[in-house]
Amino acid sequence: MKRLVGSLLAVLVGLMVLGSVTDAVAWGPKGHRIIGLLARELLSPEAIAELETIMGSADLATLGLYLDDNQNRLEEQIPGSRAWHYDNIPICGRKPKSEYCPNGWCASTQIVRHRDILAEAHESKARKQFAIWVLTHLIGDIHQPLHAADHDDRGGNLIQVRLPWGRNANLHAAWDTDFVEHALGGKNEKLVAHALLLKFASRKTDWQTGTIQAWMDESHQLAKTVAYGKIAGFTYDADLKHMRIALDQNYADEATTVVEEQLAKAGYRLAYFLNLGLSNRR
Repeated sequence: MKRLVGSLLAVLVGLMVLGSVTDAVAWGPKGHRIIGLLARELLSPEAIAELETIMGSADLATLGLYLDDNQNRLEEQIPGSRAWHYDNIPICGRKPKSEYCPNGWCASTQIVRHRDILAEAHESKARKQFAIWVLTHLIGDIHQPLHAADHDDRGGNLIQVRLPWGRNANLHAAWDTDFVEHALGGKNEKLVAHALLLKFASRKTDWQTGTIQAWMDESHQLAKTVAYGKIAGFTYDADLKHMRIALDQNYADEATTVVEEQLAKAGYRLAYFLNLGLSNRR
């Protein structure tokens, strides 16, 4: 019996560890739902009608969760798809895109690929449906700064931090979930999304221009200057993987401000993509 209990505990611990790794791959569910809720308010009537025809629903808050919810199954069916969620662009030095995006297995390439599928009038409904799942998720992902940067640490996944409110996490997970929670402040996601829509309404024209690479570059710069750059004592030569770093309240407040704006950008840009793609205009 003791051996059985010990084995069960080992399995449970293993599942907890796997869960923590899996959770740190994208904005958490709340971040993606906020992006979807904001984008839904900006869709044209034509885009809404087409979205409902293809997906059976215009609920972007739910559609944006598909890639994470089905990540393991998709990796079995489409090997390499687990790496679609990010571009591991080094913050120090340079790598050709072929190194950090082998075989097109990165967010920037997959967004362009599935944008073109969605905009092609003769594509099948099934392929358009999958393209919508990809776009509603990955356009969100690329606005998380650590999905566009790496310091030989899997985008911050290997850096252990202690947050001002006492929680231990890795740096990537802190940006995925903790700073989103801090931005919400316990408020309803739908109300937060609408508030962000109003707060940043004057930025719509600026944010809905540019290329995917330009948007990646924005996130990459935020990773360099804030996500990594605001860590006390950080230098590009520092190896942070073997220590636990205490993030102070100033870091958390600045990160939360960045997260709020990045969620809003992602919502505006997702709506822009869908309004174009679902009306067969580019």
